[in-house]
Amino acid sequence: MDTTFQKKDFLVKEFLLFSINAGLQTRGYPVYLINRKESSDLRVDIKNFLIQYVQEFDASTEKKHYDTIELMSKLISQNHSKILINGRFRIGISQKIINLFLKYMWTAGQIKMPFHCPFDSIIKAKLLKGVTNVFLKDWTILDSLEDYDKYVVLARHKADEMNLTIAEWELVNFERRK
Repeated sequence: MDTTFQKKDFLVKEFLLFSINAGLQTRGYPVYLINRKESSDLRVDIKNFLIQYVQEFDASTEKKHYDTIELMSKLISQNHSKILINGRFRIGISQKIINLFLKYMWTAGQIKMPFHCPFDSIIKAKLLKGVTNVFLKDWTILDSLEDYDKYVVLARHKADEMNLTIAEWELVNFERRK
């Protein structure tokens, strides 16, 4: 019996779980109010959004990627405002979940290389190392594409210095907290 589908399905489900948890479990800046049923619905909507996006990702552009981050933020905000802090699903949370899911799928050989990387406090520190006069909002409170783009511009600069893409640069520089 060929279990190729089951293996791929298992990995995708795990990648979804890891990505969603990483975005929703922020330190100090909660995303939503505790409500078991409604938070479960929120997670299902995020999962469905990610599955749809990854299916069309190989034909996507960087512009579409920015639009997708903003769209996820808007849709989740509209559908779950009553349990979200300040009624808003922030851009920083959307980018973290989307970019992390794409990173997992890419490193597993399921999609093309992502345009960006998951921006979080670890990567923010790496981006700011040796840089002066640049301010990056914490990813957990970041809520505009302009602020998100500041991360992208700095990451592209750092990646270019090493002759890498942003996604490759992040793989080289990522270290899990100990």
